[in-house]
Amino acid sequence: MNPFELVNLIQSKMQNPVFARQFNNLISQLDSIPGLKQEVMRIASINDERKRQRAIERLPDQAKAIVGQIFALLNS
Repeated sequence: MNPFELVNLIQSKMQNPVFARQFNNLISQLDSIPGLKQEVMRIASINDERKRQRAIERLPDQAKAIVGQIFALLNS
């Protein structure tokens, strides 16, 4: 998924207030970790699932949990 597709997906899902609340909460948690938001955007743009999983594994433990929740939320 390229960054443009990711933005479109998020925008379409933000119409759901439950999704929007959960997503915004997770993003605020990411904001508390310096430089992590940029890394998550880079990971989200990786098309190969194996490469994406390896990139996620290199994140700090707290960040892994948050990123996992974001991807689960986006895929629901």
